[in-house]
Parts: sequence; C-alpha cells; structure tokens
Amino acid sequence: MIMNIGWTTISSLEEAEKLASEAVNERLAACAEVDGPIRSYYLWQDNLERDEEYRITFKFLAKNAGKIEIWLKEKHPYELPQWITVEAEHVMTEYLQWAKGNIQSDHKRAIELSRQGSEFLKKRNWKEAENSFLEALAIDNENSYVLVGLGDLHRETGKYHKAIGFYEKTLEIDPLNMFALRGIGDAYRGLGQAGKAVTFWQRYLQQNHDDIHVLTRLADSYVKIGNFSESESLYLKALSLDGTDKYALRGIGNLYYKLADHDKALSYFEKFIELDDTYIAVLTMAGNIYRRRKQYDKAVYFYEKALKQEPWNIFALYGMGDSQRGLQNYENSVVYWLKILEKEPHNQNLHSRVGDAMVLLGRLDDALEHYQQSMNIGYDQFALLGMAKAYRLKNDFAQAEKCCQQLLGKNAEEPRALQEALALYEEMGDKQKADEVRARL
Repeated sequence: MIMNIGWTTISSLEEAEKLASEAVNERLAACAEVDGPIRSYYLWQDNLERDEEYRITFKFLAKNAGKIEIWLKEKHPYELPQWITVEAEHVMTEYLQWAKGNIQSDHKRAIELSRQGSEFLKKRNWKEAENSFLEALAIDNENSYVLVGLGDLHRETGKYHKAIGFYEKTLEIDPLNMFALRGIGDAYRGLGQAGKAVTFWQRYLQQNHDDIHVLTRLADSYVKIGNFSESESLYLKALSLDGTDKYALRGIGNLYYKLADHDKALSYFEKFIELDDTYIAVLTMAGNIYRRRKQYDKAVYFYEKALKQEPWNIFALYGMGDSQRGLQNYENSVVYWLKILEKEPHNQNLHSRVGDAMVLLGRLDDALEHYQQSMNIGYDQFALLGMAKAYRLKNDFAQAEKCCQQLLGKNAEEPRALQEALALYEEMGDKQKADEVRARL
C-alpha cells in the first residue's frame, strides 16, 4: 500500500480548516494539516499577484488519488486551485497501518455492499445487484470482491466484454485472484474464444489442481482448438476425482465420438445416460453410433428418449427415420422424415430419401412429387435416378428414358444410371439398347 502527499492553498483559515476536516471525515485523507499564513507570489493573467494564503497538506493512500482530486475541484473556491502530489518514498509501517485503519470503515462498507450484491446476484435480481456493486465501487474502486462481483454480474447477463474488463482490473491488482481467473475464462468461453479461455483456466488450476468443473471446461476448450490428447488427459483426471461427474462423462464421450472411437464414446455416453437421460445431444449421438452399426433397435431406443422430450428435434427425427428404414418400416420412416420437411421444406437430400421410401411402398405419384421438389431446389442425381425407377414402375417408359438420358448426360459411366437404363430397356423389350447398355456396364 502506497501513500501520497498533496498540497493546496486557500485564502482563509476558515476555508482551509473546512477543507482539511472534510477530507478526513470523508475518508479521502488519513490526515490533513493547515499551516500559515504564508505569502504567495504568482502570475495571473500577466499580472504579478501577492496574496496571503493558508497551506493544507493532505496525506492519503495512493488508491484514493483520483477521488481526492475530483473532490478538491468540486470543493475548492478557486477557479484554478493548486494541487501538487508526490509519492512518499518511505512510510513507517506503524503509521501506514494507522492510515489504513482510518479508512477501514469505508472498506467494511464496501465489503458489506459487495455481499449484498452477491445475494441479489444469487436471486437473479440483476438491477439491485448492479446498484449494490456500483455503490461499493464508488467507495473502493480497487476492491477485488467488488470488481469480481461486477464481472460475475455482466458474465451471467451475457455482457461478456464488460465482464472481462472488470476481471482484468481485478487481475491487475491481484494476478492470482482465483475468482477472476475462473470468471474471465468463463467469459471468453461465452464469446466462443476457447483459445483465450485456456490461458486463464491454466493459471487457475495451478492453484486449484482438483477443481473438476474447471478441469472439464479446460478440456472442452482443448477439444474446440483441436488439442485432443490434452483434453483426453484432463477429462480422465476429472473422472479420477469423481467418476460420476456428468460434464466430464459427456465431454469425453463427445471427444471419442469426434475421433470415431465409438466403443469408448458409447461406454461414457451410457454412463452419462444412467445419471441423466434428458440430454438430447448425448441420446442422439448414442443413437447415431448404433444406427451406423446397423443395430437399429438399439438406435430407436435412444432416439425415442430424445423425441419424448423434444418431439421436433431434427437430428433425432432424421436418425429415427433412417433406423425405421433400416428395419424396413418404410411407412414409419416417411412419417418421421415428413416432420423434418415441415420445418425444412428445402432439405433436398430428405426429399430424395422420402421419395425412395415411397417407391418401396408403391406410392409412386407421391414419390415423384418429392423427387420433383428436390430437382426444383437443384440438380440431384439421386432424385433423378428415383424418378427414372418410379416412371419405369408406372410403365411411363418415355419419361423414364428421359431421366436416364439426363443422368448419363452428366456422367456417361454412372453405374447406377446404366443399371436403371438396362432394367428399363429390358422391360421395354428393346434388346438392342439393352445390349448396348450391358456392354457399357
């Protein structure tokens, strides 16, 4: 803690004593001394002035320098008051402790207001919390509790840049402040700047090695910046501290899912689901793994759980539709996919899939409608191939041939187009064209 000494002069003893006493009463200065009268000589508007004045010497903590200068400008009767300060080279320890004690009541008031702000924050009374913290800040603008409180308030209300400003001010005063290090990491995470969050969480963990929440958040950030080996070790450390931590289980499962290590991903997802079967993304990823393995019944189990909670979840609807197709329940697959198309009418790939399912169901006109909708969005070889088949099954050989020719015009060696053309010409009884296509195949 540093002490400063400042001087000003004023024209009367009465005014000097008033300024001196007010500065001490308002806890701006630990001590103020008045001496004089003194004789002052100075130039004012090119005239030499000679006045009798009284000098006030203020001794104050350096952190109050800004406040005492603003106060002096407001209180001093001069248009341009003298205000000169220096930093004390040495202050006896006992005197400094006494000076700090003289402002202790302000410190206590700031702490009390900070606690009040924290209570409002817990209750999500944002405005009351901000008022309490700002009142505390006006009393003590270097109080770490107050600065962190304001940082937390702005972070929780999504004002991440403001939050970072208060956390940074805290870290200037106290570089190892754990609450500021954790909070600023969370604020950068809120901004989607995982790389910046990493630095602060690393510093935090140097002091708190076993904080599972920060271990997991740091691991999540490493995943986002592509450092998978570091994220894996952090998740495993978190789980060694608590094997039932949901965030670590979800995080490491997601990591292995990204790495296509599906056995490990499933083992952690299923542990997570035992603890919490309400997290849609985990249920859907577990379903996806089983669907890719063609274990459709198991996939359906997880998609159903997801859809009970969120009936319009696109990923769960798509996976469920695809699993029903795998189970050859084509009518069901169409039901789920049509729900997606209600929300995403321009989903070209899905129009083709619905068309394919409807062909299998014998609903050829409906199939053609979806294939055409896909083609209206843009060229789609799968839709065109489906249209060729649907027209062939309707015995509309001219339209079927037209679709095949359009496909082969894009790629003369496309095997599926050639196979469809061969089937068409064989059904038409056109042996010459069938032989030509067969030769190309």
